[in-house]
Amino acid sequence: MKKFLFYISIFFIFLFQTLIVNAEPNKIMSLSYDDASSLVYINVIDNNQSLNTSNIKFSKLENPNRIYFDIENSVLIGEKQQLVFDKSDIKEIKISQFTTSPDVVRCVITFAEDFNTSKTKIFSLNGNIYIKTNNLSLKNDYFNIIYADEIDNTPYSSIVVNSQALQKIPINTQVPNISSNVIADIEKAFQNSTLNNSNGRTYDSVVSVDLSSDLKLRTKYFINGYYLKNQGLLVSGVGQLSTLKMFYLTNPKRVVIDLPNTFVDKKIRNKEISLCTNGNCKDVAKIGQFEFNKARVVVTSEEAEKYIPIYSADAQSLLFINSDKLNHTDLVGNVSNINKVFVRKIDTKTNELILSFTTPVVHSIVRNDNSLNLYLFNIKSYNELDIIKTLNNTYYKPFTLSLLPQIGVKTSMPIDKNDRVTVEQSVDGKAIKLTVVEGQKDIVQTKPIIDKKNTTKGKVVLDPGHGGSDYGAIREGINEKDITLDVSQRVASILKTKGYKVAMTRADDTYVSLQDRVDFAENETPEIFVSIHVNSAVATEPMGIETHYYHDYSNNLAKVVHTHLMKEIDSKDRGLFKSKFYVINHTTMPAILVEMGFLSNDKERAELITDKRKQKTAKAIAEGIIEYIKSK
Repeated sequence: MKKFLFYISIFFIFLFQTLIVNAEPNKIMSLSYDDASSLVYINVIDNNQSLNTSNIKFSKLENPNRIYFDIENSVLIGEKQQLVFDKSDIKEIKISQFTTSPDVVRCVITFAEDFNTSKTKIFSLNGNIYIKTNNLSLKNDYFNIIYADEIDNTPYSSIVVNSQALQKIPINTQVPNISSNVIADIEKAFQNSTLNNSNGRTYDSVVSVDLSSDLKLRTKYFINGYYLKNQGLLVSGVGQLSTLKMFYLTNPKRVVIDLPNTFVDKKIRNKEISLCTNGNCKDVAKIGQFEFNKARVVVTSEEAEKYIPIYSADAQSLLFINSDKLNHTDLVGNVSNINKVFVRKIDTKTNELILSFTTPVVHSIVRNDNSLNLYLFNIKSYNELDIIKTLNNTYYKPFTLSLLPQIGVKTSMPIDKNDRVTVEQSVDGKAIKLTVVEGQKDIVQTKPIIDKKNTTKGKVVLDPGHGGSDYGAIREGINEKDITLDVSQRVASILKTKGYKVAMTRADDTYVSLQDRVDFAENETPEIFVSIHVNSAVATEPMGIETHYYHDYSNNLAKVVHTHLMKEIDSKDRGLFKSKFYVINHTTMPAILVEMGFLSNDKERAELITDKRKQKTAKAIAEGIIEYIKSK
């Protein structure tokens, strides 16, 4: 009996040790800090609910004054991380993958030489590790580039693949076959690399590739799978993805997005991927290795201009999807709010804006020649007054926020095509940094490039702002795109009854790109072009009417129409603006853009949706157009 109990005891000890060894490691996501509370914290996904500071052993070192501790059974997601502080008790905190057999992440904290390290409190809460000290003043930021107009394509030598790189694959997913060939492909992507456990293992819904953590990848992101989501292409991989500006090709119509410093598994390269699950479209995608360290995703579609990239909160996957087929709630795993906004001027031409969030944010970046749009799909609320106060008197003052349908926020600001934009995301997905380097401005041409003989006398092109998937400003369920179409149709009706020819860039609720609006106007050769919009601001106080022009030859048209608007409508006169809106900058006939009021102002919004205000606005615009044409 004793011998039996002895063997049973040995068996359970062995079983317990095996479970510990085989337990899925904790994931160390990032270093974050809260300067207001003087806290630094290590974000941990604790798979075993076992992480506790009482299990952590601290060691003290000198020259310099520092302590370190190890987090066992843990892997660091991404590269080693470092926070450097200025005029603080803590000078520097670093975390890195110390060993991989077993998996251990090491944290090293360097203090001021005369600081008593015993005064530092280290504790765990909700699975995260917190380090409490006195004043903190961050000297460096920890962000990764997620988008850039231009990006250095130099090969990377950073550690980007952890000892256990796991990718969860949903049901009905295209699962790449991990084979020795794929391992060979990965090996070629490394410099002076060695592989441990070279055979991949496939589980029910997880693809696992064991790689030694000292591998130095010559690319920063490795695409190893894809699957379909809402007729969009979700590209998944390991490492840190980034993208360049989208561009378009014709014959056939295609949209292209490049991923620099990216290597693509040969199993999925150049494979035609149908994006139509129900057979009602012909959209096809391909993922290719465009250069030795640049991937290219191409979607062939008659609606190529509607495709947008959506970045996951952990920057591990990219959803490329037609915005008309996007269900916002599908993207929301957690609801977040805009927490704080920071702005600083780096130098005479470089401006930086940081948005911080309460939880990781899912977002999309769409960079056009004349604007930068950032869609924050899981943002529920933000403090308008606080944000507008922060942005006031800064480069980012034109930055606007508006609510998206269902849930989410769209931010937008005008930028010049020569400006260089970089968007970075914090490792924990809870902050986005937007940097704009102002470029050389184009020389303004003061005279129209237009052949007067080709102008159609008495013809007007009206441009109802936004449309289709582009809602414009949104408040209380009211969409800018609906008001602009209604007012434009009323203007067209008045002008036609007076004998004028009218063409509209859109006659219903459809999406029309800015360049298509310009091309439409140029083909119609009208005497004038009038774009009709509704204004919006972060704060609720602004109200009134604005009229915008760009070329000097459009100034008189702006004056005449604006005078009629202020004569007809009882609202604040916000005046004339010389603005570089795309449609009034790129059209060659006299062109203006009317902002007929503020949807963000409760009082004015209530008026803007009435037939009375719409008709008065239409009447004023039409009478201004008629006076201008007759005076020529």
